[in-house]
Amino acid sequence: MAWWFSVNSLDVWTVAMILVAAGVYLSALVATGAVLFRLAFPQLPEHDRRHVARMGVLAVWAGIILILFQWPLEAGYLGGGNIAAATNPMLLGIVFEGASGTRLILVVTGLLLVQAIQLNNLTLSKTANSLSLVGVLLVMLAFVQVGHTVNTPRLVLAGLLIIHLMAAAFWVASLWPLFHLVGQHYNHGNTARILTRFGQLAMGGVGVLVLAGVTLATLLTGGLTPLLTTAYGQFLIGKVLIVAVLLLFAAANKWRLVPAFESGDATAPRRLQRSIALEVVLVVVILLITAVLTRVTSPNG
Repeated sequence: MAWWFSVNSLDVWTVAMILVAAGVYLSALVATGAVLFRLAFPQLPEHDRRHVARMGVLAVWAGIILILFQWPLEAGYLGGGNIAAATNPMLLGIVFEGASGTRLILVVTGLLLVQAIQLNNLTLSKTANSLSLVGVLLVMLAFVQVGHTVNTPRLVLAGLLIIHLMAAAFWVASLWPLFHLVGQHYNHGNTARILTRFGQLAMGGVGVLVLAGVTLATLLTGGLTPLLTTAYGQFLIGKVLIVAVLLLFAAANKWRLVPAFESGDATAPRRLQRSIALEVVLVVVILLITAVLTRVTSPNG
């Protein structure tokens, strides 16, 4: 199969690029999603607010370190995949002067701004919120500077990707705070309210995520045949199937486990945490596939 040929032909340098790219995606989604989570739940208890803040800050600096590390990796790839090429000033300059350099600047600037919301942990400042939202937008814009969304119709593809990423960021960044919340043994009522509100928001977010993703995939592949016969299409199908499993977990949480938690079922917290942990694993797999899609395959095969 085409996907196996693509994977089997990977060298160590390309594997490193895929892993770093997946790390950049995860860090950026968590960092920006932490802002969206804070804004969606302004009445979050102080202890949990600090917890989300720490998560966001760690994700910011992990993202900055990884995107800076991605720079010499891409230079090395241009020079044949070796350390000498990765440290070559000319190759580093070529990468920085291109779309990858623009992406690097946008990501670093955006991630630095994202932290503004943490400047006032007790009350949400409008200025801090605005700066963080500008940071979120810059990070989202960074991901449409390279990759397959630069093709025609660029504005449509870029818009769909940004919408898709915003929905994904909110979902991905919510997993760890929710895992932490349901494991607490105090303020059961407040946790139940947060879980219920998250379920309501997630319903709309999932719809946007799926609709934007399906439309984007259709425009990129151009039809059913390339979807089935190219490595890109086959990886995309695999990604969609894993997302479908992720949605099943989310549905089970909303319709079964959250009501059980609200009713005081003693086993519900542990079951919810197990389900959320599995969602985290699936998210990591999805991001790895996404990194493969953007690094070693293309819609035209």
